[in-house]
Amino acid sequence: RSAALEDRTKVHLKAISTADSPSRLSGYLRITASCDERGRTTLSRKAYRAPIHISKPYWNGNALLLNVMSPTAGLLEGDHVDLDIVIEPSSKIVLSNPTALRVHKMGTGKATWNQCFHIAPNAFLERTQNDIPQTDSRFEQRTHIDLEKDAQLFFIETLAPGRVASGESFAFSSYRNRLELRYDGKLSALEKFEISPESKTHSGWAAAFENPFYISIYIVSPKLENASPLFQAIHDLQTDSLFSGSSQLNHGPCWNIKILSPNAVEAKAALTKIRELFYQAIDLPIIALRR
Repeated sequence: RSAALEDRTKVHLKAISTADSPSRLSGYLRITASCDERGRTTLSRKAYRAPIHISKPYWNGNALLLNVMSPTAGLLEGDHVDLDIVIEPSSKIVLSNPTALRVHKMGTGKATWNQCFHIAPNAFLERTQNDIPQTDSRFEQRTHIDLEKDAQLFFIETLAPGRVASGESFAFSSYRNRLELRYDGKLSALEKFEISPESKTHSGWAAAFENPFYISIYIVSPKLENASPLFQAIHDLQTDSLFSGSSQLNHGPCWNIKILSPNAVEAKAALTKIRELFYQAIDLPIIALRR
């Protein structure tokens, strides 16, 4: 990485590591994915601490699959997590979350989750995170993504309104999310939102559906610049019970896709279809999320 990028990452990590809640668990995941002389992606750096745990890396012939999970029940008040993920040139890695990240009931404090990703030229990252904030929980997440020119990305965030099957919906206290995405050194997206049901800031989602399941996908690849069939297919996924759409971002071959539906199964089926179409568009064999 360049000296300027190293300095920016250090400043960002320092800023986000000073959570104002006393720490219950202070965990981290620090990995670097590198391409070896045979063209295989391996982990040249690997370190983690609870509440983070990772599976044994698995090379499937096209990319490295790494499952990221919590060995604990989820995040509790005062818990803090830092992720520092570096994907070196020509490396391909999928960071999958096979289980939901549950954020549990709290007092007056919060849990924080902060993550930095750097993707080098001709490298590829797919990342999935599934959040379920529960009754009286407070969660704050900050994401910083740096993509060098010709890097590729499929970045998924899903958010459930709560444990809907148990009759819980928008019972959490606060959910805050900030995402900054840069491509080739320039700002492409800066997204910030806070959902506080007590302040009715979820009313836009709830006006569309009673218990909306939300998915946001950031996709980046120079191969998408002439992929209009992909974006038409995303638009065509819409039904009376599912909203979907895409927008090109401010700079670079970068897009954001949004899905909203009261049916988590239908929303995840749409995500699966979009994932298939994305891999086809960038001419990369689809990577199975299970061995």
